[in-house]
Amino acid sequence: MRLCELDPLIPLSHLKEELIKLPKGYSFYEEEVVDFLSRRRWPESDRRIDRTTFWRWRNDNGIKHQKLFSRLDLLKLCQICDHYRIDGTRSEYLEIMKKKQELAVKQ
Repeated sequence: MRLCELDPLIPLSHLKEELIKLPKGYSFYEEEVVDFLSRRRWPESDRRIDRTTFWRWRNDNGIKHQKLFSRLDLLKLCQICDHYRIDGTRSEYLEIMKKKQELAVKQ
C-alpha cells in the first residue's frame, strides 16, 4: 500500500484498520510520510511540511531519527498533524502527551 493512495483526511481509526492489514514490520519512507502529512495538514493547498516541523513532530512523539517509519510512527505523526490542523498549540499537545504518559504509568 502506498500512502498516496489513501484519502489524507481518513479518520485515525480507519487509518489504523488499513495499517493493520499490512505485513508486520512494514515501513514507510520519510518522503512518503511527509507528503501524506502535508496533504493531511493542508488538504486545500500544495503547502508542504518543512523539515524542522517534521523533526519537531517526530521528537515530540519520541520517534528516533530515521528514514523509515513504522505503522505506529505514522499514527503518532497523524495524531499530532490533526492537532495542529485544528489550530492546537505545541504546549497543548505536549500536555496531552504528558497526561497520557502519567496514565500509562499508573496502570
